[in-house]
Amino acid sequence: MKERFGEDGRLIIPLNKRKRSKSKKNENKIRYVINEAYCPKGCNIMDSDHPVNGYPGLKIRFRRPDHEGIFIISAIEGDFDKIVLSGKLQMGVKDDLYCPYCDTLFERLTSCNCQPDADMVVVGLIPKLDFNNAITFCNVTGCGNGAFVKSGDILRHIRLQSL
Repeated sequence: MKERFGEDGRLIIPLNKRKRSKSKKNENKIRYVINEAYCPKGCNIMDSDHPVNGYPGLKIRFRRPDHEGIFIISAIEGDFDKIVLSGKLQMGVKDDLYCPYCDTLFERLTSCNCQPDADMVVVGLIPKLDFNNAITFCNVTGCGNGAFVKSGDILRHIRLQSL
């Protein structure tokens, strides 16, 4: 017989026996659009000169050994369409991501599970970087991992992604 409580006294609930919330299904139908985004030093990185799928995008500088450039990524949640302004992105390749204005490296939140050296980077939704008001996405071209971070929800997201 399986144990009902762990060594720390917490109730063990097998994930495959949990009831799925109906609201989760509805959550997947809603897509948010970012209207403000900032680098760690507070530069506004929204770019209305190069809309992606009808909305201003996020302007980001990328670098890897002996190559760099700038791209605009969609501001629509779950949409990873990009416009490359300079340089060349390569599928499955990790790039370091920087502010295109002050050249500050975007901060790493955690590792991404798509490949061993991948990182989830953080872009603030307010000028002063706050991990509770941000978006996060992988710095490997072609990876679809990304999320909005609101009031600590990222902890839940990270836990679920790493299962």
